[in-house]
Amino acid sequence: MVGKGTLIVIIGFTIMFGTAGQYWNRTSRVAIENFVDYYDSTTSHNIAVSMANIAADSVFQNPADTNLNLNGSFLGGTYNLRTFTVVIGGARYVQLRATSSYRGRSGFRRDTVKALLKPRTFNEYAFFSQSENSTYWITGDTLWGPFHTEDRIYLSGTPVFYGKVTARNGTYPSRIPSSSANPYFYGGHEWGVSIPLPTDISKTTASATTTFAYSGSSGSCDVYFTFSSDATGGKVTYHKTTATGSYPYTVTTTPDTTVTLSSLGNPPVICVTNGNAHVKGTVDGRVTVVSAQGATGSTRSGNVAIEGSLLYKSDPRNGASDDMLGLVADNNVRLKTQPSPGDVYLDAAIFARNGDFGYDDYDGTVHDQAMGTIYLYGSITNRNRGSVGRFNTTTNTITTGYQKNYKYDERFYFSSPPAFPSTNTFQVVAWRE
Repeated sequence: MVGKGTLIVIIGFTIMFGTAGQYWNRTSRVAIENFVDYYDSTTSHNIAVSMANIAADSVFQNPADTNLNLNGSFLGGTYNLRTFTVVIGGARYVQLRATSSYRGRSGFRRDTVKALLKPRTFNEYAFFSQSENSTYWITGDTLWGPFHTEDRIYLSGTPVFYGKVTARNGTYPSRIPSSSANPYFYGGHEWGVSIPLPTDISKTTASATTTFAYSGSSGSCDVYFTFSSDATGGKVTYHKTTATGSYPYTVTTTPDTTVTLSSLGNPPVICVTNGNAHVKGTVDGRVTVVSAQGATGSTRSGNVAIEGSLLYKSDPRNGASDDMLGLVADNNVRLKTQPSPGDVYLDAAIFARNGDFGYDDYDGTVHDQAMGTIYLYGSITNRNRGSVGRFNTTTNTITTGYQKNYKYDERFYFSSPPAFPSTNTFQVVAWRE
């Protein structure tokens, strides 16, 4: 019995270990197969990701690389890489698609990576200047959103910056805090950063959907736009004033014309060439107003004059709004001298390529007194920082002109007014693997 029992035990263990061995062999084989399949799929994925990164870097380095169609071999597999432009909301984006194929254990493994690249526009900065023009940010000045200058930033007292501050040449005074300046950089700061302005606004003027042109080599031309809204949507009323001859000039004015904003383009880009644009009112919709100096113009043309408060119908701070205004000038964008003291409200992205944004009567020539505060919601880009007021250096209080309260329109991180000037660089806004 003992011998028979031992034999049964031996047979049982043999069967058990044999079965277990088959199971272990099968598990080991499946594990190896799974590992190989994972390696194959990962290699295919890495090919696609690598090519997408190479394409994105190529577009970053050379913005003209927006029509690539490349094929090749990489990591033992093959790839196809394409870039092409798409228009979304009137803005030009770059679509990138990288596909891969890798022959693995169980056949070809394929993968796709897609990305969307947005051109970086100057409205991404709450305030941008090529030169600060020795103009100070002082106590009471507040800026929300990113700030950049190719100059140094001049500081007095305790101005407040809620976005990141970058400057090519640092600050004045050079060491802060100091006895005269103790700014608050709540968004951080970085010095030595350089972002040059474009040499012209030709890309914006080329996108014009409606143009008012003056062909004279002397005299002047001004087009006045008043934005409004009713139950049917956005409207604009305009007339044109032309001064010709020698002093006293012969002045002609066209009658007021009122049209729907959408009739001037989709989206509208309104251009005044060899003249000046004047704007005011309530904007309902997306629109850019451009004032170009023109081939026969002088610095007396290519300016945008803001006549008074300029507001969106739907305030983006109170909920969803599709209202967005761009003001683009070859030379200056200026708030005209106001008739009496009072706060001014401006909703717009402002771009003054070769001039500045400022207030015409900043020095009190007409009104020798403090006028109030400019509440700007949007962004400002200007070559030379303009003045909107003067201040007492002892008390850091405004004596003539306006105090500043500039707040960044955070929609500008991802969107811009139609055909707004770009930095010729791109950023990734969507990436899908």
